[in-house]
Amino acid sequence: MSPAHLSLPLLLIAPVALGCAGNVSGSPGSGDVEATATHGLVVIQRTVDAVDGVHAEASARFVSVPAWSSMSDAFRAIGAALDLPEPGTCVSQSHPAGGTTGEVVPVVELSDVGSVVLEVAGGATRLVPRQLPDVTDVVSGLVYARTTEATFLPAAAPYVMHVGGASGLGAFDVEAVAPGDPSDVRVAGEDSMGPLTVSGPFVEISWSRDGSDDVVFTDVQPAGVRCVFSGDQATRGDGLAHGTVSTSLLDEAGTLVVHRLRREPMVAPGIADGEVRFDFARSVPYVR
Repeated sequence: MSPAHLSLPLLLIAPVALGCAGNVSGSPGSGDVEATATHGLVVIQRTVDAVDGVHAEASARFVSVPAWSSMSDAFRAIGAALDLPEPGTCVSQSHPAGGTTGEVVPVVELSDVGSVVLEVAGGATRLVPRQLPDVTDVVSGLVYARTTEATFLPAAAPYVMHVGGASGLGAFDVEAVAPGDPSDVRVAGEDSMGPLTVSGPFVEISWSRDGSDDVVFTDVQPAGVRCVFSGDQATRGDGLAHGTVSTSLLDEAGTLVVHRLRREPMVAPGIADGEVRFDFARSVPYVR
């Protein structure tokens, strides 16, 4: 695959945390007590695989970092940053889009916030705290996570996260609404009886926006290319958003992993910054 293919634009085609911050004189490392801030990230994932079926999991991390560090730097430090190219473009995942927006975070502490429970559709899923070993002296603390039945983490439903609080930290709730299932994102020529047979210069994707600002993107495997769709609606007149992936980016056989992504900011007492991220995906095998 030539580098030119990866730079071509596409053709028509969502935070929970408790934190504290204080003002100190001097710069980081000056010997003063350094101000800190806590950024929160909750990720709800549903994946529909053509072979393995439906999987669902949720995780929550509350990252305490120096106050001069940004949320994106904090997420990148724990390997949880999601870098996307500009809408209407594709990039190689060997050279992902984006970069740090500030200084490198030297030490990251994942805070204990007590119990974390997701309530949705009349049911509750308690996330299990797990202590991370401080192997590298860079990241330590608690991660909350749970793999569960997909019915407990449904699409197109309101979620409430209950945080129990810990010593010196009050309890709080945050709310977010999940996007629609990625089965609503249609791949032209897809057949439930077998893999997608690709012909012509493009694979066309279409979906309903449903009044939302959800991001729809595709990971092309095994090529390792990520394409974010601009969702143009102007020229079709069918009420759907559209995007395409050039077949020049595809191998002879592989998988298109279609994602519907929603990011919502979270607001709670003491929050510095953060987000709730819904990433609902499904895989579409293809042959050429």
